[in-house]
Formats: sequence, C-alpha cells, structure tokens
Amino acid sequence: MTAPAVICPHCRVGEVLEGMAVCPLCGRAVDKPSGAVAAVPPAIDADVRRELERVFSVDRPIGRGGMSVVYLARELELNRLVAVKILPLHLSMGEDAIERFKREAKVAASLDHPHIVPVHRIGATPRFMWYSMKWVRGRSLQEILRDRGRLDLDETIRILEAVGAALDHAHHRGVVHRDIKPGNVLIDESGWVTVCDFGLAKAFGSLQLTQTGTGVGTPGYMSPEQCFGRQLDGRSDQYALAILAFECLTGSLPFTADSFGEIVRKQCFEPPPRIDTLRDDLAVSVADALHRALSKEPGDRFPDVAALVEALGGQASRTSASVSDPSLAILATPPSEPPSAHRAHRRRHSLATAGLALALVGVATVGLYRFGRGRVPGPSGTDTTFIAGPTATRDSALPAPPATAVGNDFATLVVDSRPPSLVVIDGRRGHFTPVMNLRVAPGKHQIRLEAEGYRPFERTVDLVAGQADTLTHIQLVPVQ
Repeated sequence: MTAPAVICPHCRVGEVLEGMAVCPLCGRAVDKPSGAVAAVPPAIDADVRRELERVFSVDRPIGRGGMSVVYLARELELNRLVAVKILPLHLSMGEDAIERFKREAKVAASLDHPHIVPVHRIGATPRFMWYSMKWVRGRSLQEILRDRGRLDLDETIRILEAVGAALDHAHHRGVVHRDIKPGNVLIDESGWVTVCDFGLAKAFGSLQLTQTGTGVGTPGYMSPEQCFGRQLDGRSDQYALAILAFECLTGSLPFTADSFGEIVRKQCFEPPPRIDTLRDDLAVSVADALHRALSKEPGDRFPDVAALVEALGGQASRTSASVSDPSLAILATPPSEPPSAHRAHRRRHSLATAGLALALVGVATVGLYRFGRGRVPGPSGTDTTFIAGPTATRDSALPAPPATAVGNDFATLVVDSRPPSLVVIDGRRGHFTPVMNLRVAPGKHQIRLEAEGYRPFERTVDLVAGQADTLTHIQLVPVQ
C-alpha cells in the first residue's frame, strides 16, 4: 500500500505524499509536506484497534485519504498480513450506508482476476465500515511518478495493459471502478501490476457532487458524466485511464486548478491539451488515442478500454496469472540515486526484459484471452429494445462454450445488454456481453442473459444459416 498522505491545504482535494513539493491535483506548492503528514487522531486510532481486535492485530497506518485510513494488520485467524481500509460511519452518505457498502463490497470481492487486488473480508462496527485486502509489497504508481516525474512510453503501455485487462474483466461483469488513479495502481517487487479499491468507491460514497447524483471519486481523474452525477459505465473508467496515461507520460494532469469547482468545470467543458504538444517524441497515433478517450461525451470515446490500449500500441489481450513483467520490477524499488542517473540504463533494461517476457508469454496467452472477450457492437438496423422477464434461479456451473456449428453451416449472433451479462445458450454458459459475430448452429435456441442483482432476460430465437441475428439494447431490470 502507499505511504501516509495528507489533503492539500489549498484545493483540499489532492492527496500529498511525504516528500512531495507540490499537490499532484492542483499543482500548488505545499510547504514542508513531510511535517504536515498528520497521524490518525488518537481517539480514532484507539477505536479502530479496540473494535477490530477480535479479527486483526492492527499494526500501523500505511495510507490516508480524504475520508478513509488504511492500516497494515495481521489477520488473526489465517495469520497473514493484510491492508484494512476503514471509513468512519459518520462520513458515510445516508441511513442505508452499511447495507449499500456490504452489497457493493461483495460485488467487488467476487472479481477474480490476476490484476485485481483481492478483497478478503468486509465488515462494520458501531463506528466504522471496513474491508481487508491483500497487502501488496511494493509501491503505488503515485509514488513512482513522484520519484520519476514521468515514464517512458513502453513502461506506460505495460502498466496500461495490466490495468486495462483488470477493467475489461470488471466491466464485462457490470462493475465500474469509479476511482482509477495512480494511488490505486500498485506494482509489487516482481513487477506485477494490480488495481485496488475495485468497485468500492461507490460503496464508500466518498464524494457527492449533486443532491441526487452518485459522483464519487477523485476530481482530477473524474469523467464529465461522473462530475454531473449521471449513470456510469466502463467508458467513465476509460476516461480516468486516459488521464492516468497522460500523467504517466507527462508527469502532470491535463486539468489542474486552485479549487475543486474549477477542476470540475474544466473536466466538463474545456478540451484537454494534446499530449504531443507536451512531448514531441510521441507518435500522433498516441496523441489521437488519448484525445479520443478524453472526449466529453462517452459515445465519442472508444467502445471499451481494450480498444484504447490497442490504439496506444499495447496488447489488450495479453494477460497472465503466472508471469509478471520484470521490466517493471525496478519501478517497485525506490531509487537510491537521482532518477535521471539511471533512465538510459532503465530503458535499455526495460526493452530487453520486456522482449523476453513477451516472447515467452505472448504466444500462450494472446489467443486464450482474445477468445474469451467480446467487442462492443455498433448500431444495427434491426436493433430492438427488450425488457427482462421474470426472475429465475442462476446456476453455478462453470462457463462452457455456447452451441456452435462446424464448418460454414452456421448463423451469426450479436448480443449486447445493460448491464453486461452472461450469455447462456440452451443452458450452456459462454461469453459476457457485448458479444459480436458469435457463430451458432442454425435452428431454435433459448437465449438467456444473467447479471447479479438483475432479473434474467430470456428469448427464443430461430437462426438461419448464413444470416445474422441481433439482440441488442437489452435493458435488464434490477431485482427489487
């Protein structure tokens, strides 16, 4: 986890780590930030230790944000070190805060992906809501950027590939992170990249911008629709990921200001600067990709984060649970000398080791991951809006390929839904929506879409060989 942080005294939003000279959000100088790192108030610290003593042996605070504290602790039952994030209940929004938190935390804990920090346990005490997660021994991307200033393109792409894979996995399961930023991207001692706090920004209700909205997150990375408190999907995380990429490549955010309101105004109404005006060594294609991902309207961005990563020159389909990227391992170790003394060596080391890792891993993983992911379909002339039918029980069988045909004797099926849902064809579970150009045997098939917390959608289709059929714009109804 990250080093302790304090809130910038100027914008009162940015998190300032020890050793920083300026706020990473508003860019204003912070006098003696190391002396400004406030300890957890003794009363809160005592309450935390007392109320969690049956579950954890609490060690010390290792991170602090605007509304939460992260402790390093040892889980007594399993004798393992964990990071425990704690939110005082009086800072939560609404009387249903605990139930909302538990519901969202359970969804986040269900995500099983090698680039997502797993959530172990969730709970609430008379004074706190909390959840524990794996403790990552390494550094956050926020700390790395503090020391390095900016990263090379190849290093940035390696990080974006991992973060993009984690986001793609979550988005296909209906989970939006809502708070993608360098502080939530961790790199361990082997160079493995993971994303933490997945889907829990909404659960912690960190910041509400409108009376009826759900705009939570960190303003410097928030999409316009998030600032307005609108309904969010994966394209909001894509916007934040583009800002993160911009910061990695330039060492600064595209939008900075002296106040929270001015940052929000810029996010919503000002066009972002083109990155090739700040770094002339970057290809036009990289600048074009970031500019598109930072579009104010979600529909003008890429269809998903994988498409953004590919447009930047990365391999969106490359992911592995067993092999890390050794070219990033050096980032996890704080530099013992000024970073500039090693940049040339680091770049040569990065290219050599990344090439070896890709040669070993790429062939084995590209085909497997590409096979399992769908693409967002464009508008179709025969699209119809459907509403899901009655509630049905969801089984727990392992995913299996949908019914497919052999040779050229097949029909093509396109399926899309909100939220992203598991496609079940004739009882056999396959891909998550959106699914494009799926080959299915001709004839009648029972199509069923399932998503946690929503009523299943069911429809019988009669497919004809050589023809395409579409089930798109399907809106599932939440379970009341």
